[in-house]
Amino acid sequence: MSIESGLSIGCTDLQASGGLSHVLIREWNSPADSADTVAFDHSGNWSVTALKNTPEGGTLGVMNWGVYESKIESSSLTIAATNEGKNITTYECTVSMYLPRLSEDKFLRLQEMQGKCLMVLCVDTNATIGVASTYQGMLIGASDTLSNLESKARSQTWARIASIEGGTGAAFSDEDGVTVTLTCTQFEAPNAYYPATGLGVVLGSTGLTATTT
Repeated sequence: MSIESGLSIGCTDLQASGGLSHVLIREWNSPADSADTVAFDHSGNWSVTALKNTPEGGTLGVMNWGVYESKIESSSLTIAATNEGKNITTYECTVSMYLPRLSEDKFLRLQEMQGKCLMVLCVDTNATIGVASTYQGMLIGASDTLSNLESKARSQTWARIASIEGGTGAAFSDEDGVTVTLTCTQFEAPNAYYPATGLGVVLGSTGLTATTT
């Protein structure tokens, strides 16, 4: 594809709905003695074709994720591109989600994310998970530009918790919960996840875990 190929907008595009249905989060190279494989499609498509994990001394297998539910119509992915000069454009990618009701399990999970290098799969309401070769969301925290460099260089593009804001409120009608913001700065726009093989995102029996291929 090229600039001269143009860009069309169809009926499906005009009827696209907003918001995220699922936010999948994992720590890079988890467990620590494994290697994450993010296969970027270099055939002219802006996509990732595989999300897998290889245990040390093992074989290429599924990648495990935590599924983070949020209040309906409260989760979003925002992208802001800035031309930094010298032919460099950075993409500030921000995921925001509201977790209702303060509780120990929510704070435990959020505390576990502090200081960690994260990968986030944003499954929007237009995605179809669990079906091979279909659009299943946008991946942030993974850089194709820096994919072959040492982890110290790549770590600046990984996602991380930027802020946690909220509380109990005071009036009965106030919200009780927190808004969690995750952010990363990439050197390219988020890639769409189109699994080349397998079903892609498969939710666990409780719906709170998922795997990808």
